[in-house]
Amino acid sequence: MSSSKKSSPPAKVSGPEAPGSAPAPRPDAVPASEPPRESPRDTIESVVGAFLLAFLFRTFQAEAFVIPTGSMAPTLYGEQRDVFCEKCGTRFAVGADSVPSPQAELRYDQTPTRSSFLGRLFPQATIDPNQRLHSAICPNSGCQYVNSVLDRQIFAGDRILVNKFPYEFAEPRRWDVVVFRFPEKPKTNYIKRLVGLPGEQVRVIRGDVWYRAAGSDEAWKIARKSPERQIKIQLPVHDNDRPARDLLAAGWPESWAPEARSAAPAAGEPGTGEPGGDDPGATRTGPAKAGSSWQADAERRTFRVDPAAGGDGDWQWLRYSHYVPRASDWNRVRKGLPATAPRPEPVQDFYAYNAKVTVAQASFAARADELPTPNASDLAQHWVGDLTLSGAVTVEQPRGELLFELVRGTRRYRCEIDLATGRGQFLFPAELAQDSSDVVVLGAEFDSGLRAGREQRVRFSDVDNRLILWVDDTIRQTIDLDRETDAPFQAVPPEQVEVTEQDRRPVAIAARNASVRVGHLLIERDIYYTPGKRDEFVLADSEQDADDEFLMFGDNSPRSHDGRYWDDGPAVPRRLLVGKAFCIYWPHAMPFLNDGRGFAVSNYKEPNQGGKNAGVSLPRFTLPFYPQIQRMRRVF
Repeated sequence: MSSSKKSSPPAKVSGPEAPGSAPAPRPDAVPASEPPRESPRDTIESVVGAFLLAFLFRTFQAEAFVIPTGSMAPTLYGEQRDVFCEKCGTRFAVGADSVPSPQAELRYDQTPTRSSFLGRLFPQATIDPNQRLHSAICPNSGCQYVNSVLDRQIFAGDRILVNKFPYEFAEPRRWDVVVFRFPEKPKTNYIKRLVGLPGEQVRVIRGDVWYRAAGSDEAWKIARKSPERQIKIQLPVHDNDRPARDLLAAGWPESWAPEARSAAPAAGEPGTGEPGGDDPGATRTGPAKAGSSWQADAERRTFRVDPAAGGDGDWQWLRYSHYVPRASDWNRVRKGLPATAPRPEPVQDFYAYNAKVTVAQASFAARADELPTPNASDLAQHWVGDLTLSGAVTVEQPRGELLFELVRGTRRYRCEIDLATGRGQFLFPAELAQDSSDVVVLGAEFDSGLRAGREQRVRFSDVDNRLILWVDDTIRQTIDLDRETDAPFQAVPPEQVEVTEQDRRPVAIAARNASVRVGHLLIERDIYYTPGKRDEFVLADSEQDADDEFLMFGDNSPRSHDGRYWDDGPAVPRRLLVGKAFCIYWPHAMPFLNDGRGFAVSNYKEPNQGGKNAGVSLPRFTLPFYPQIQRMRRVF
């Protein structure tokens, strides 16, 4: 770590991730009713002993770190602003660049005029008028409003505890979040996720990590996260409970909408979203007209289907279309104009943490009283096919069938459940199927746990070539799709997976002869690892354990300086490993009152802007605040 002195406060060091010294554990207090039994010498020896124990604990067991940058966001936040979207209420964080980044908003005075102690504790800081953050973009795909953050406080990064003990007696495991010394500057500490192990050849393909034994010609294997970790590190795509009502009122289409059935089989290609009979998914892609029995409750954000409403025994289809508004769409709505008809897009690797607009970038739009547009490099760049659908499902009668679908390229993975028996089945339509009966069955039937008469939480995912169904947080079925020739279920080789028209509408729910209500619909995506200077890596498995090599990536792949970019090679030797991130023990405190902003006690200094920021001050410290208990959690 940067310093082992007990008297040093938690301090950042240069580099993307920085540690702070651990707080010394306090000795157990003596009850107030018990008279003192120790001499002054005993007391002094006890205090010294406690400090020595704390020092040893810090040195050999655990240490506290503070995260200054966003290379591991959203798992771990660096310096950031906490934002609640003005239009849909979604809460999200947007990163704040810090020194030595050339995009840093704050410049600290290295020669404070006050006493040295106060100067170190509260160094003078001046806002860079051009790099000051103006706006941040909501991550909810049905909103993506450009929110002003001129008066939003900059918070310190997460404070975490790192356990140094595990790697003394056990091997590091793939997907651990690890603190290590940067190979090119060993005095600097980094924190990343471990994705490659000694003796492996690793590739990044379509955002996923693939590996095999180094020097072999065996089939590539996809690196899969545990289901628990998968859930914890997913990123939001669309939250149906948080609509942008101003946009919808102007004529913007709902993302979830029923589909009209095709009256008869047609010649459209299966799996393209064109008309093709009564097979679920092979229906018209527009909103429902005649023949659909799904009914939407726009206020409660729920959907209900009942055979009494029609359908004639056919599948009734409710589909998500990935409509993404831009600043130009919001500008029309703000002027009272009707929304333009959008075309759905494939889901991409959008990171709200990175999507921001500076004062300099926003200056032209601000003069026109319009919302600014961020740089294209700060927006999504790559199609993501690893998706998860979750929602609340109420089966009102034990009859009929229910189906969930996730689209990836030419495949439409489904979970079909018989509501009379609760039995489920994974399958997908054959890619050259001529009718709905031509399907590939994946595994045996299973008990889905879905029962009539109560609301249940259902989650269906296609992540890392693995299909999983959860019902009420219990895994009911898992199917792995692999590339080995003897694998029970074959995956499409990643090089052959291409985005298709149906990936613009990649998630759906269907019902047949069933009375079902669904709500709280949420779509999430997996982390997408982007290409760098290199996308293939060979890691040494040395006779000297200290020289074994590991590969580390940041979760915020577009903004992570990791093994994909290092000049001296991509690997981290075992001897540079410090420990495993254990928990976030202190995220930033939350201000309250004054619309969630608190009241500024002090503000940052800012040069005269000639009215550019409309006199909006940037708070440095606010009151009152409370601990952010919900983010004090284990690091996955």
